[in-house]
Amino acid sequence: MLGFFDCSDQAAWYGRLMTLFPYNRSQLIRILFIVAIVAFVIRALLDSRFATTSLLYLAVPFAVSVLIHQFIPYEVENSRGRQFFNHLRDATVVMLATSFILFEGFICVLMFMPIYYLCALIHYAFTRNRDYSHMKVVVLPLVVGLLSLEGVFPATSLPRKAEATHVAVLDGSIAHLKANMAAPIEFEGDRNWFLSIFPLPVKVDAGTLNAGDIHTLDFIYKRWFYTNVHEGQFSLEISDVGDDFVRTTVIENTSYLASYVQIDGTEVQFRDLGDGQTEVSLTVHYHRKLDPAWYFGPLQSYAFERSAAYLIDTVIARK
Repeated sequence: MLGFFDCSDQAAWYGRLMTLFPYNRSQLIRILFIVAIVAFVIRALLDSRFATTSLLYLAVPFAVSVLIHQFIPYEVENSRGRQFFNHLRDATVVMLATSFILFEGFICVLMFMPIYYLCALIHYAFTRNRDYSHMKVVVLPLVVGLLSLEGVFPATSLPRKAEATHVAVLDGSIAHLKANMAAPIEFEGDRNWFLSIFPLPVKVDAGTLNAGDIHTLDFIYKRWFYTNVHEGQFSLEISDVGDDFVRTTVIENTSYLASYVQIDGTEVQFRDLGDGQTEVSLTVHYHRKLDPAWYFGPLQSYAFERSAAYLIDTVIARK
């Protein structure tokens, strides 16, 4: 691999670089220009009160697609499929380059990719023939613009408070299952494919179940897998314990999760079914931070429902 870059002159180095990135000099300059513009705009949004709004997650990717369409010329003889591939390739280059410049982590990139590609696809579908009809020029940007206002003003914001619940029937009495919750916690079970994207805590200080006790989880998130490290702590108070319930409240969250969602607490309900079985329901209460709701709402609901299932399996139902 190192031999690939072992070039004695600039022309040879540039020629080999172009085998990795199939752009001519003009296209490469334009790509870098788009990256610079997009990085500046995203940085400005991240430093403002609009950091979690649809302006960032809808307007920006749509604008990227428009810029690529306007400034990156494609070969006319290329098929529509090839042109579409080139468009998504360039959009991906811009996304990854701006993420690198802004020190964004792989989780943010993975969560952003589907809606990013959706915006690029919608724009490309309406402009693939470069036939600028009234609908393409006015209606589509207007619709995207209106949708991008979600979260910008209170009147354009949807409810953020939400909860996710998982219910399971477990073997054992209520007392036995609560004893499991009071034991030291180790997250060793297999996780859902979606949850496996997120790092587990590196240290868990828990093992009691008395009202007023504080459980802490230490997180280390390596944004670039091996470097660009973010350290944080998640602190949970056992706020109320009854015969058939346990409630917790999050009192501190400086982990990487705090950037995406505000977790308020949990509630575990037990119901004795007889014959040595107990119905357990675990509810996670949270506030969605990111817009648009139609994308991040279902995504976070699924994540927390799967998280509740994982906690029941690895903490409450453990042998």
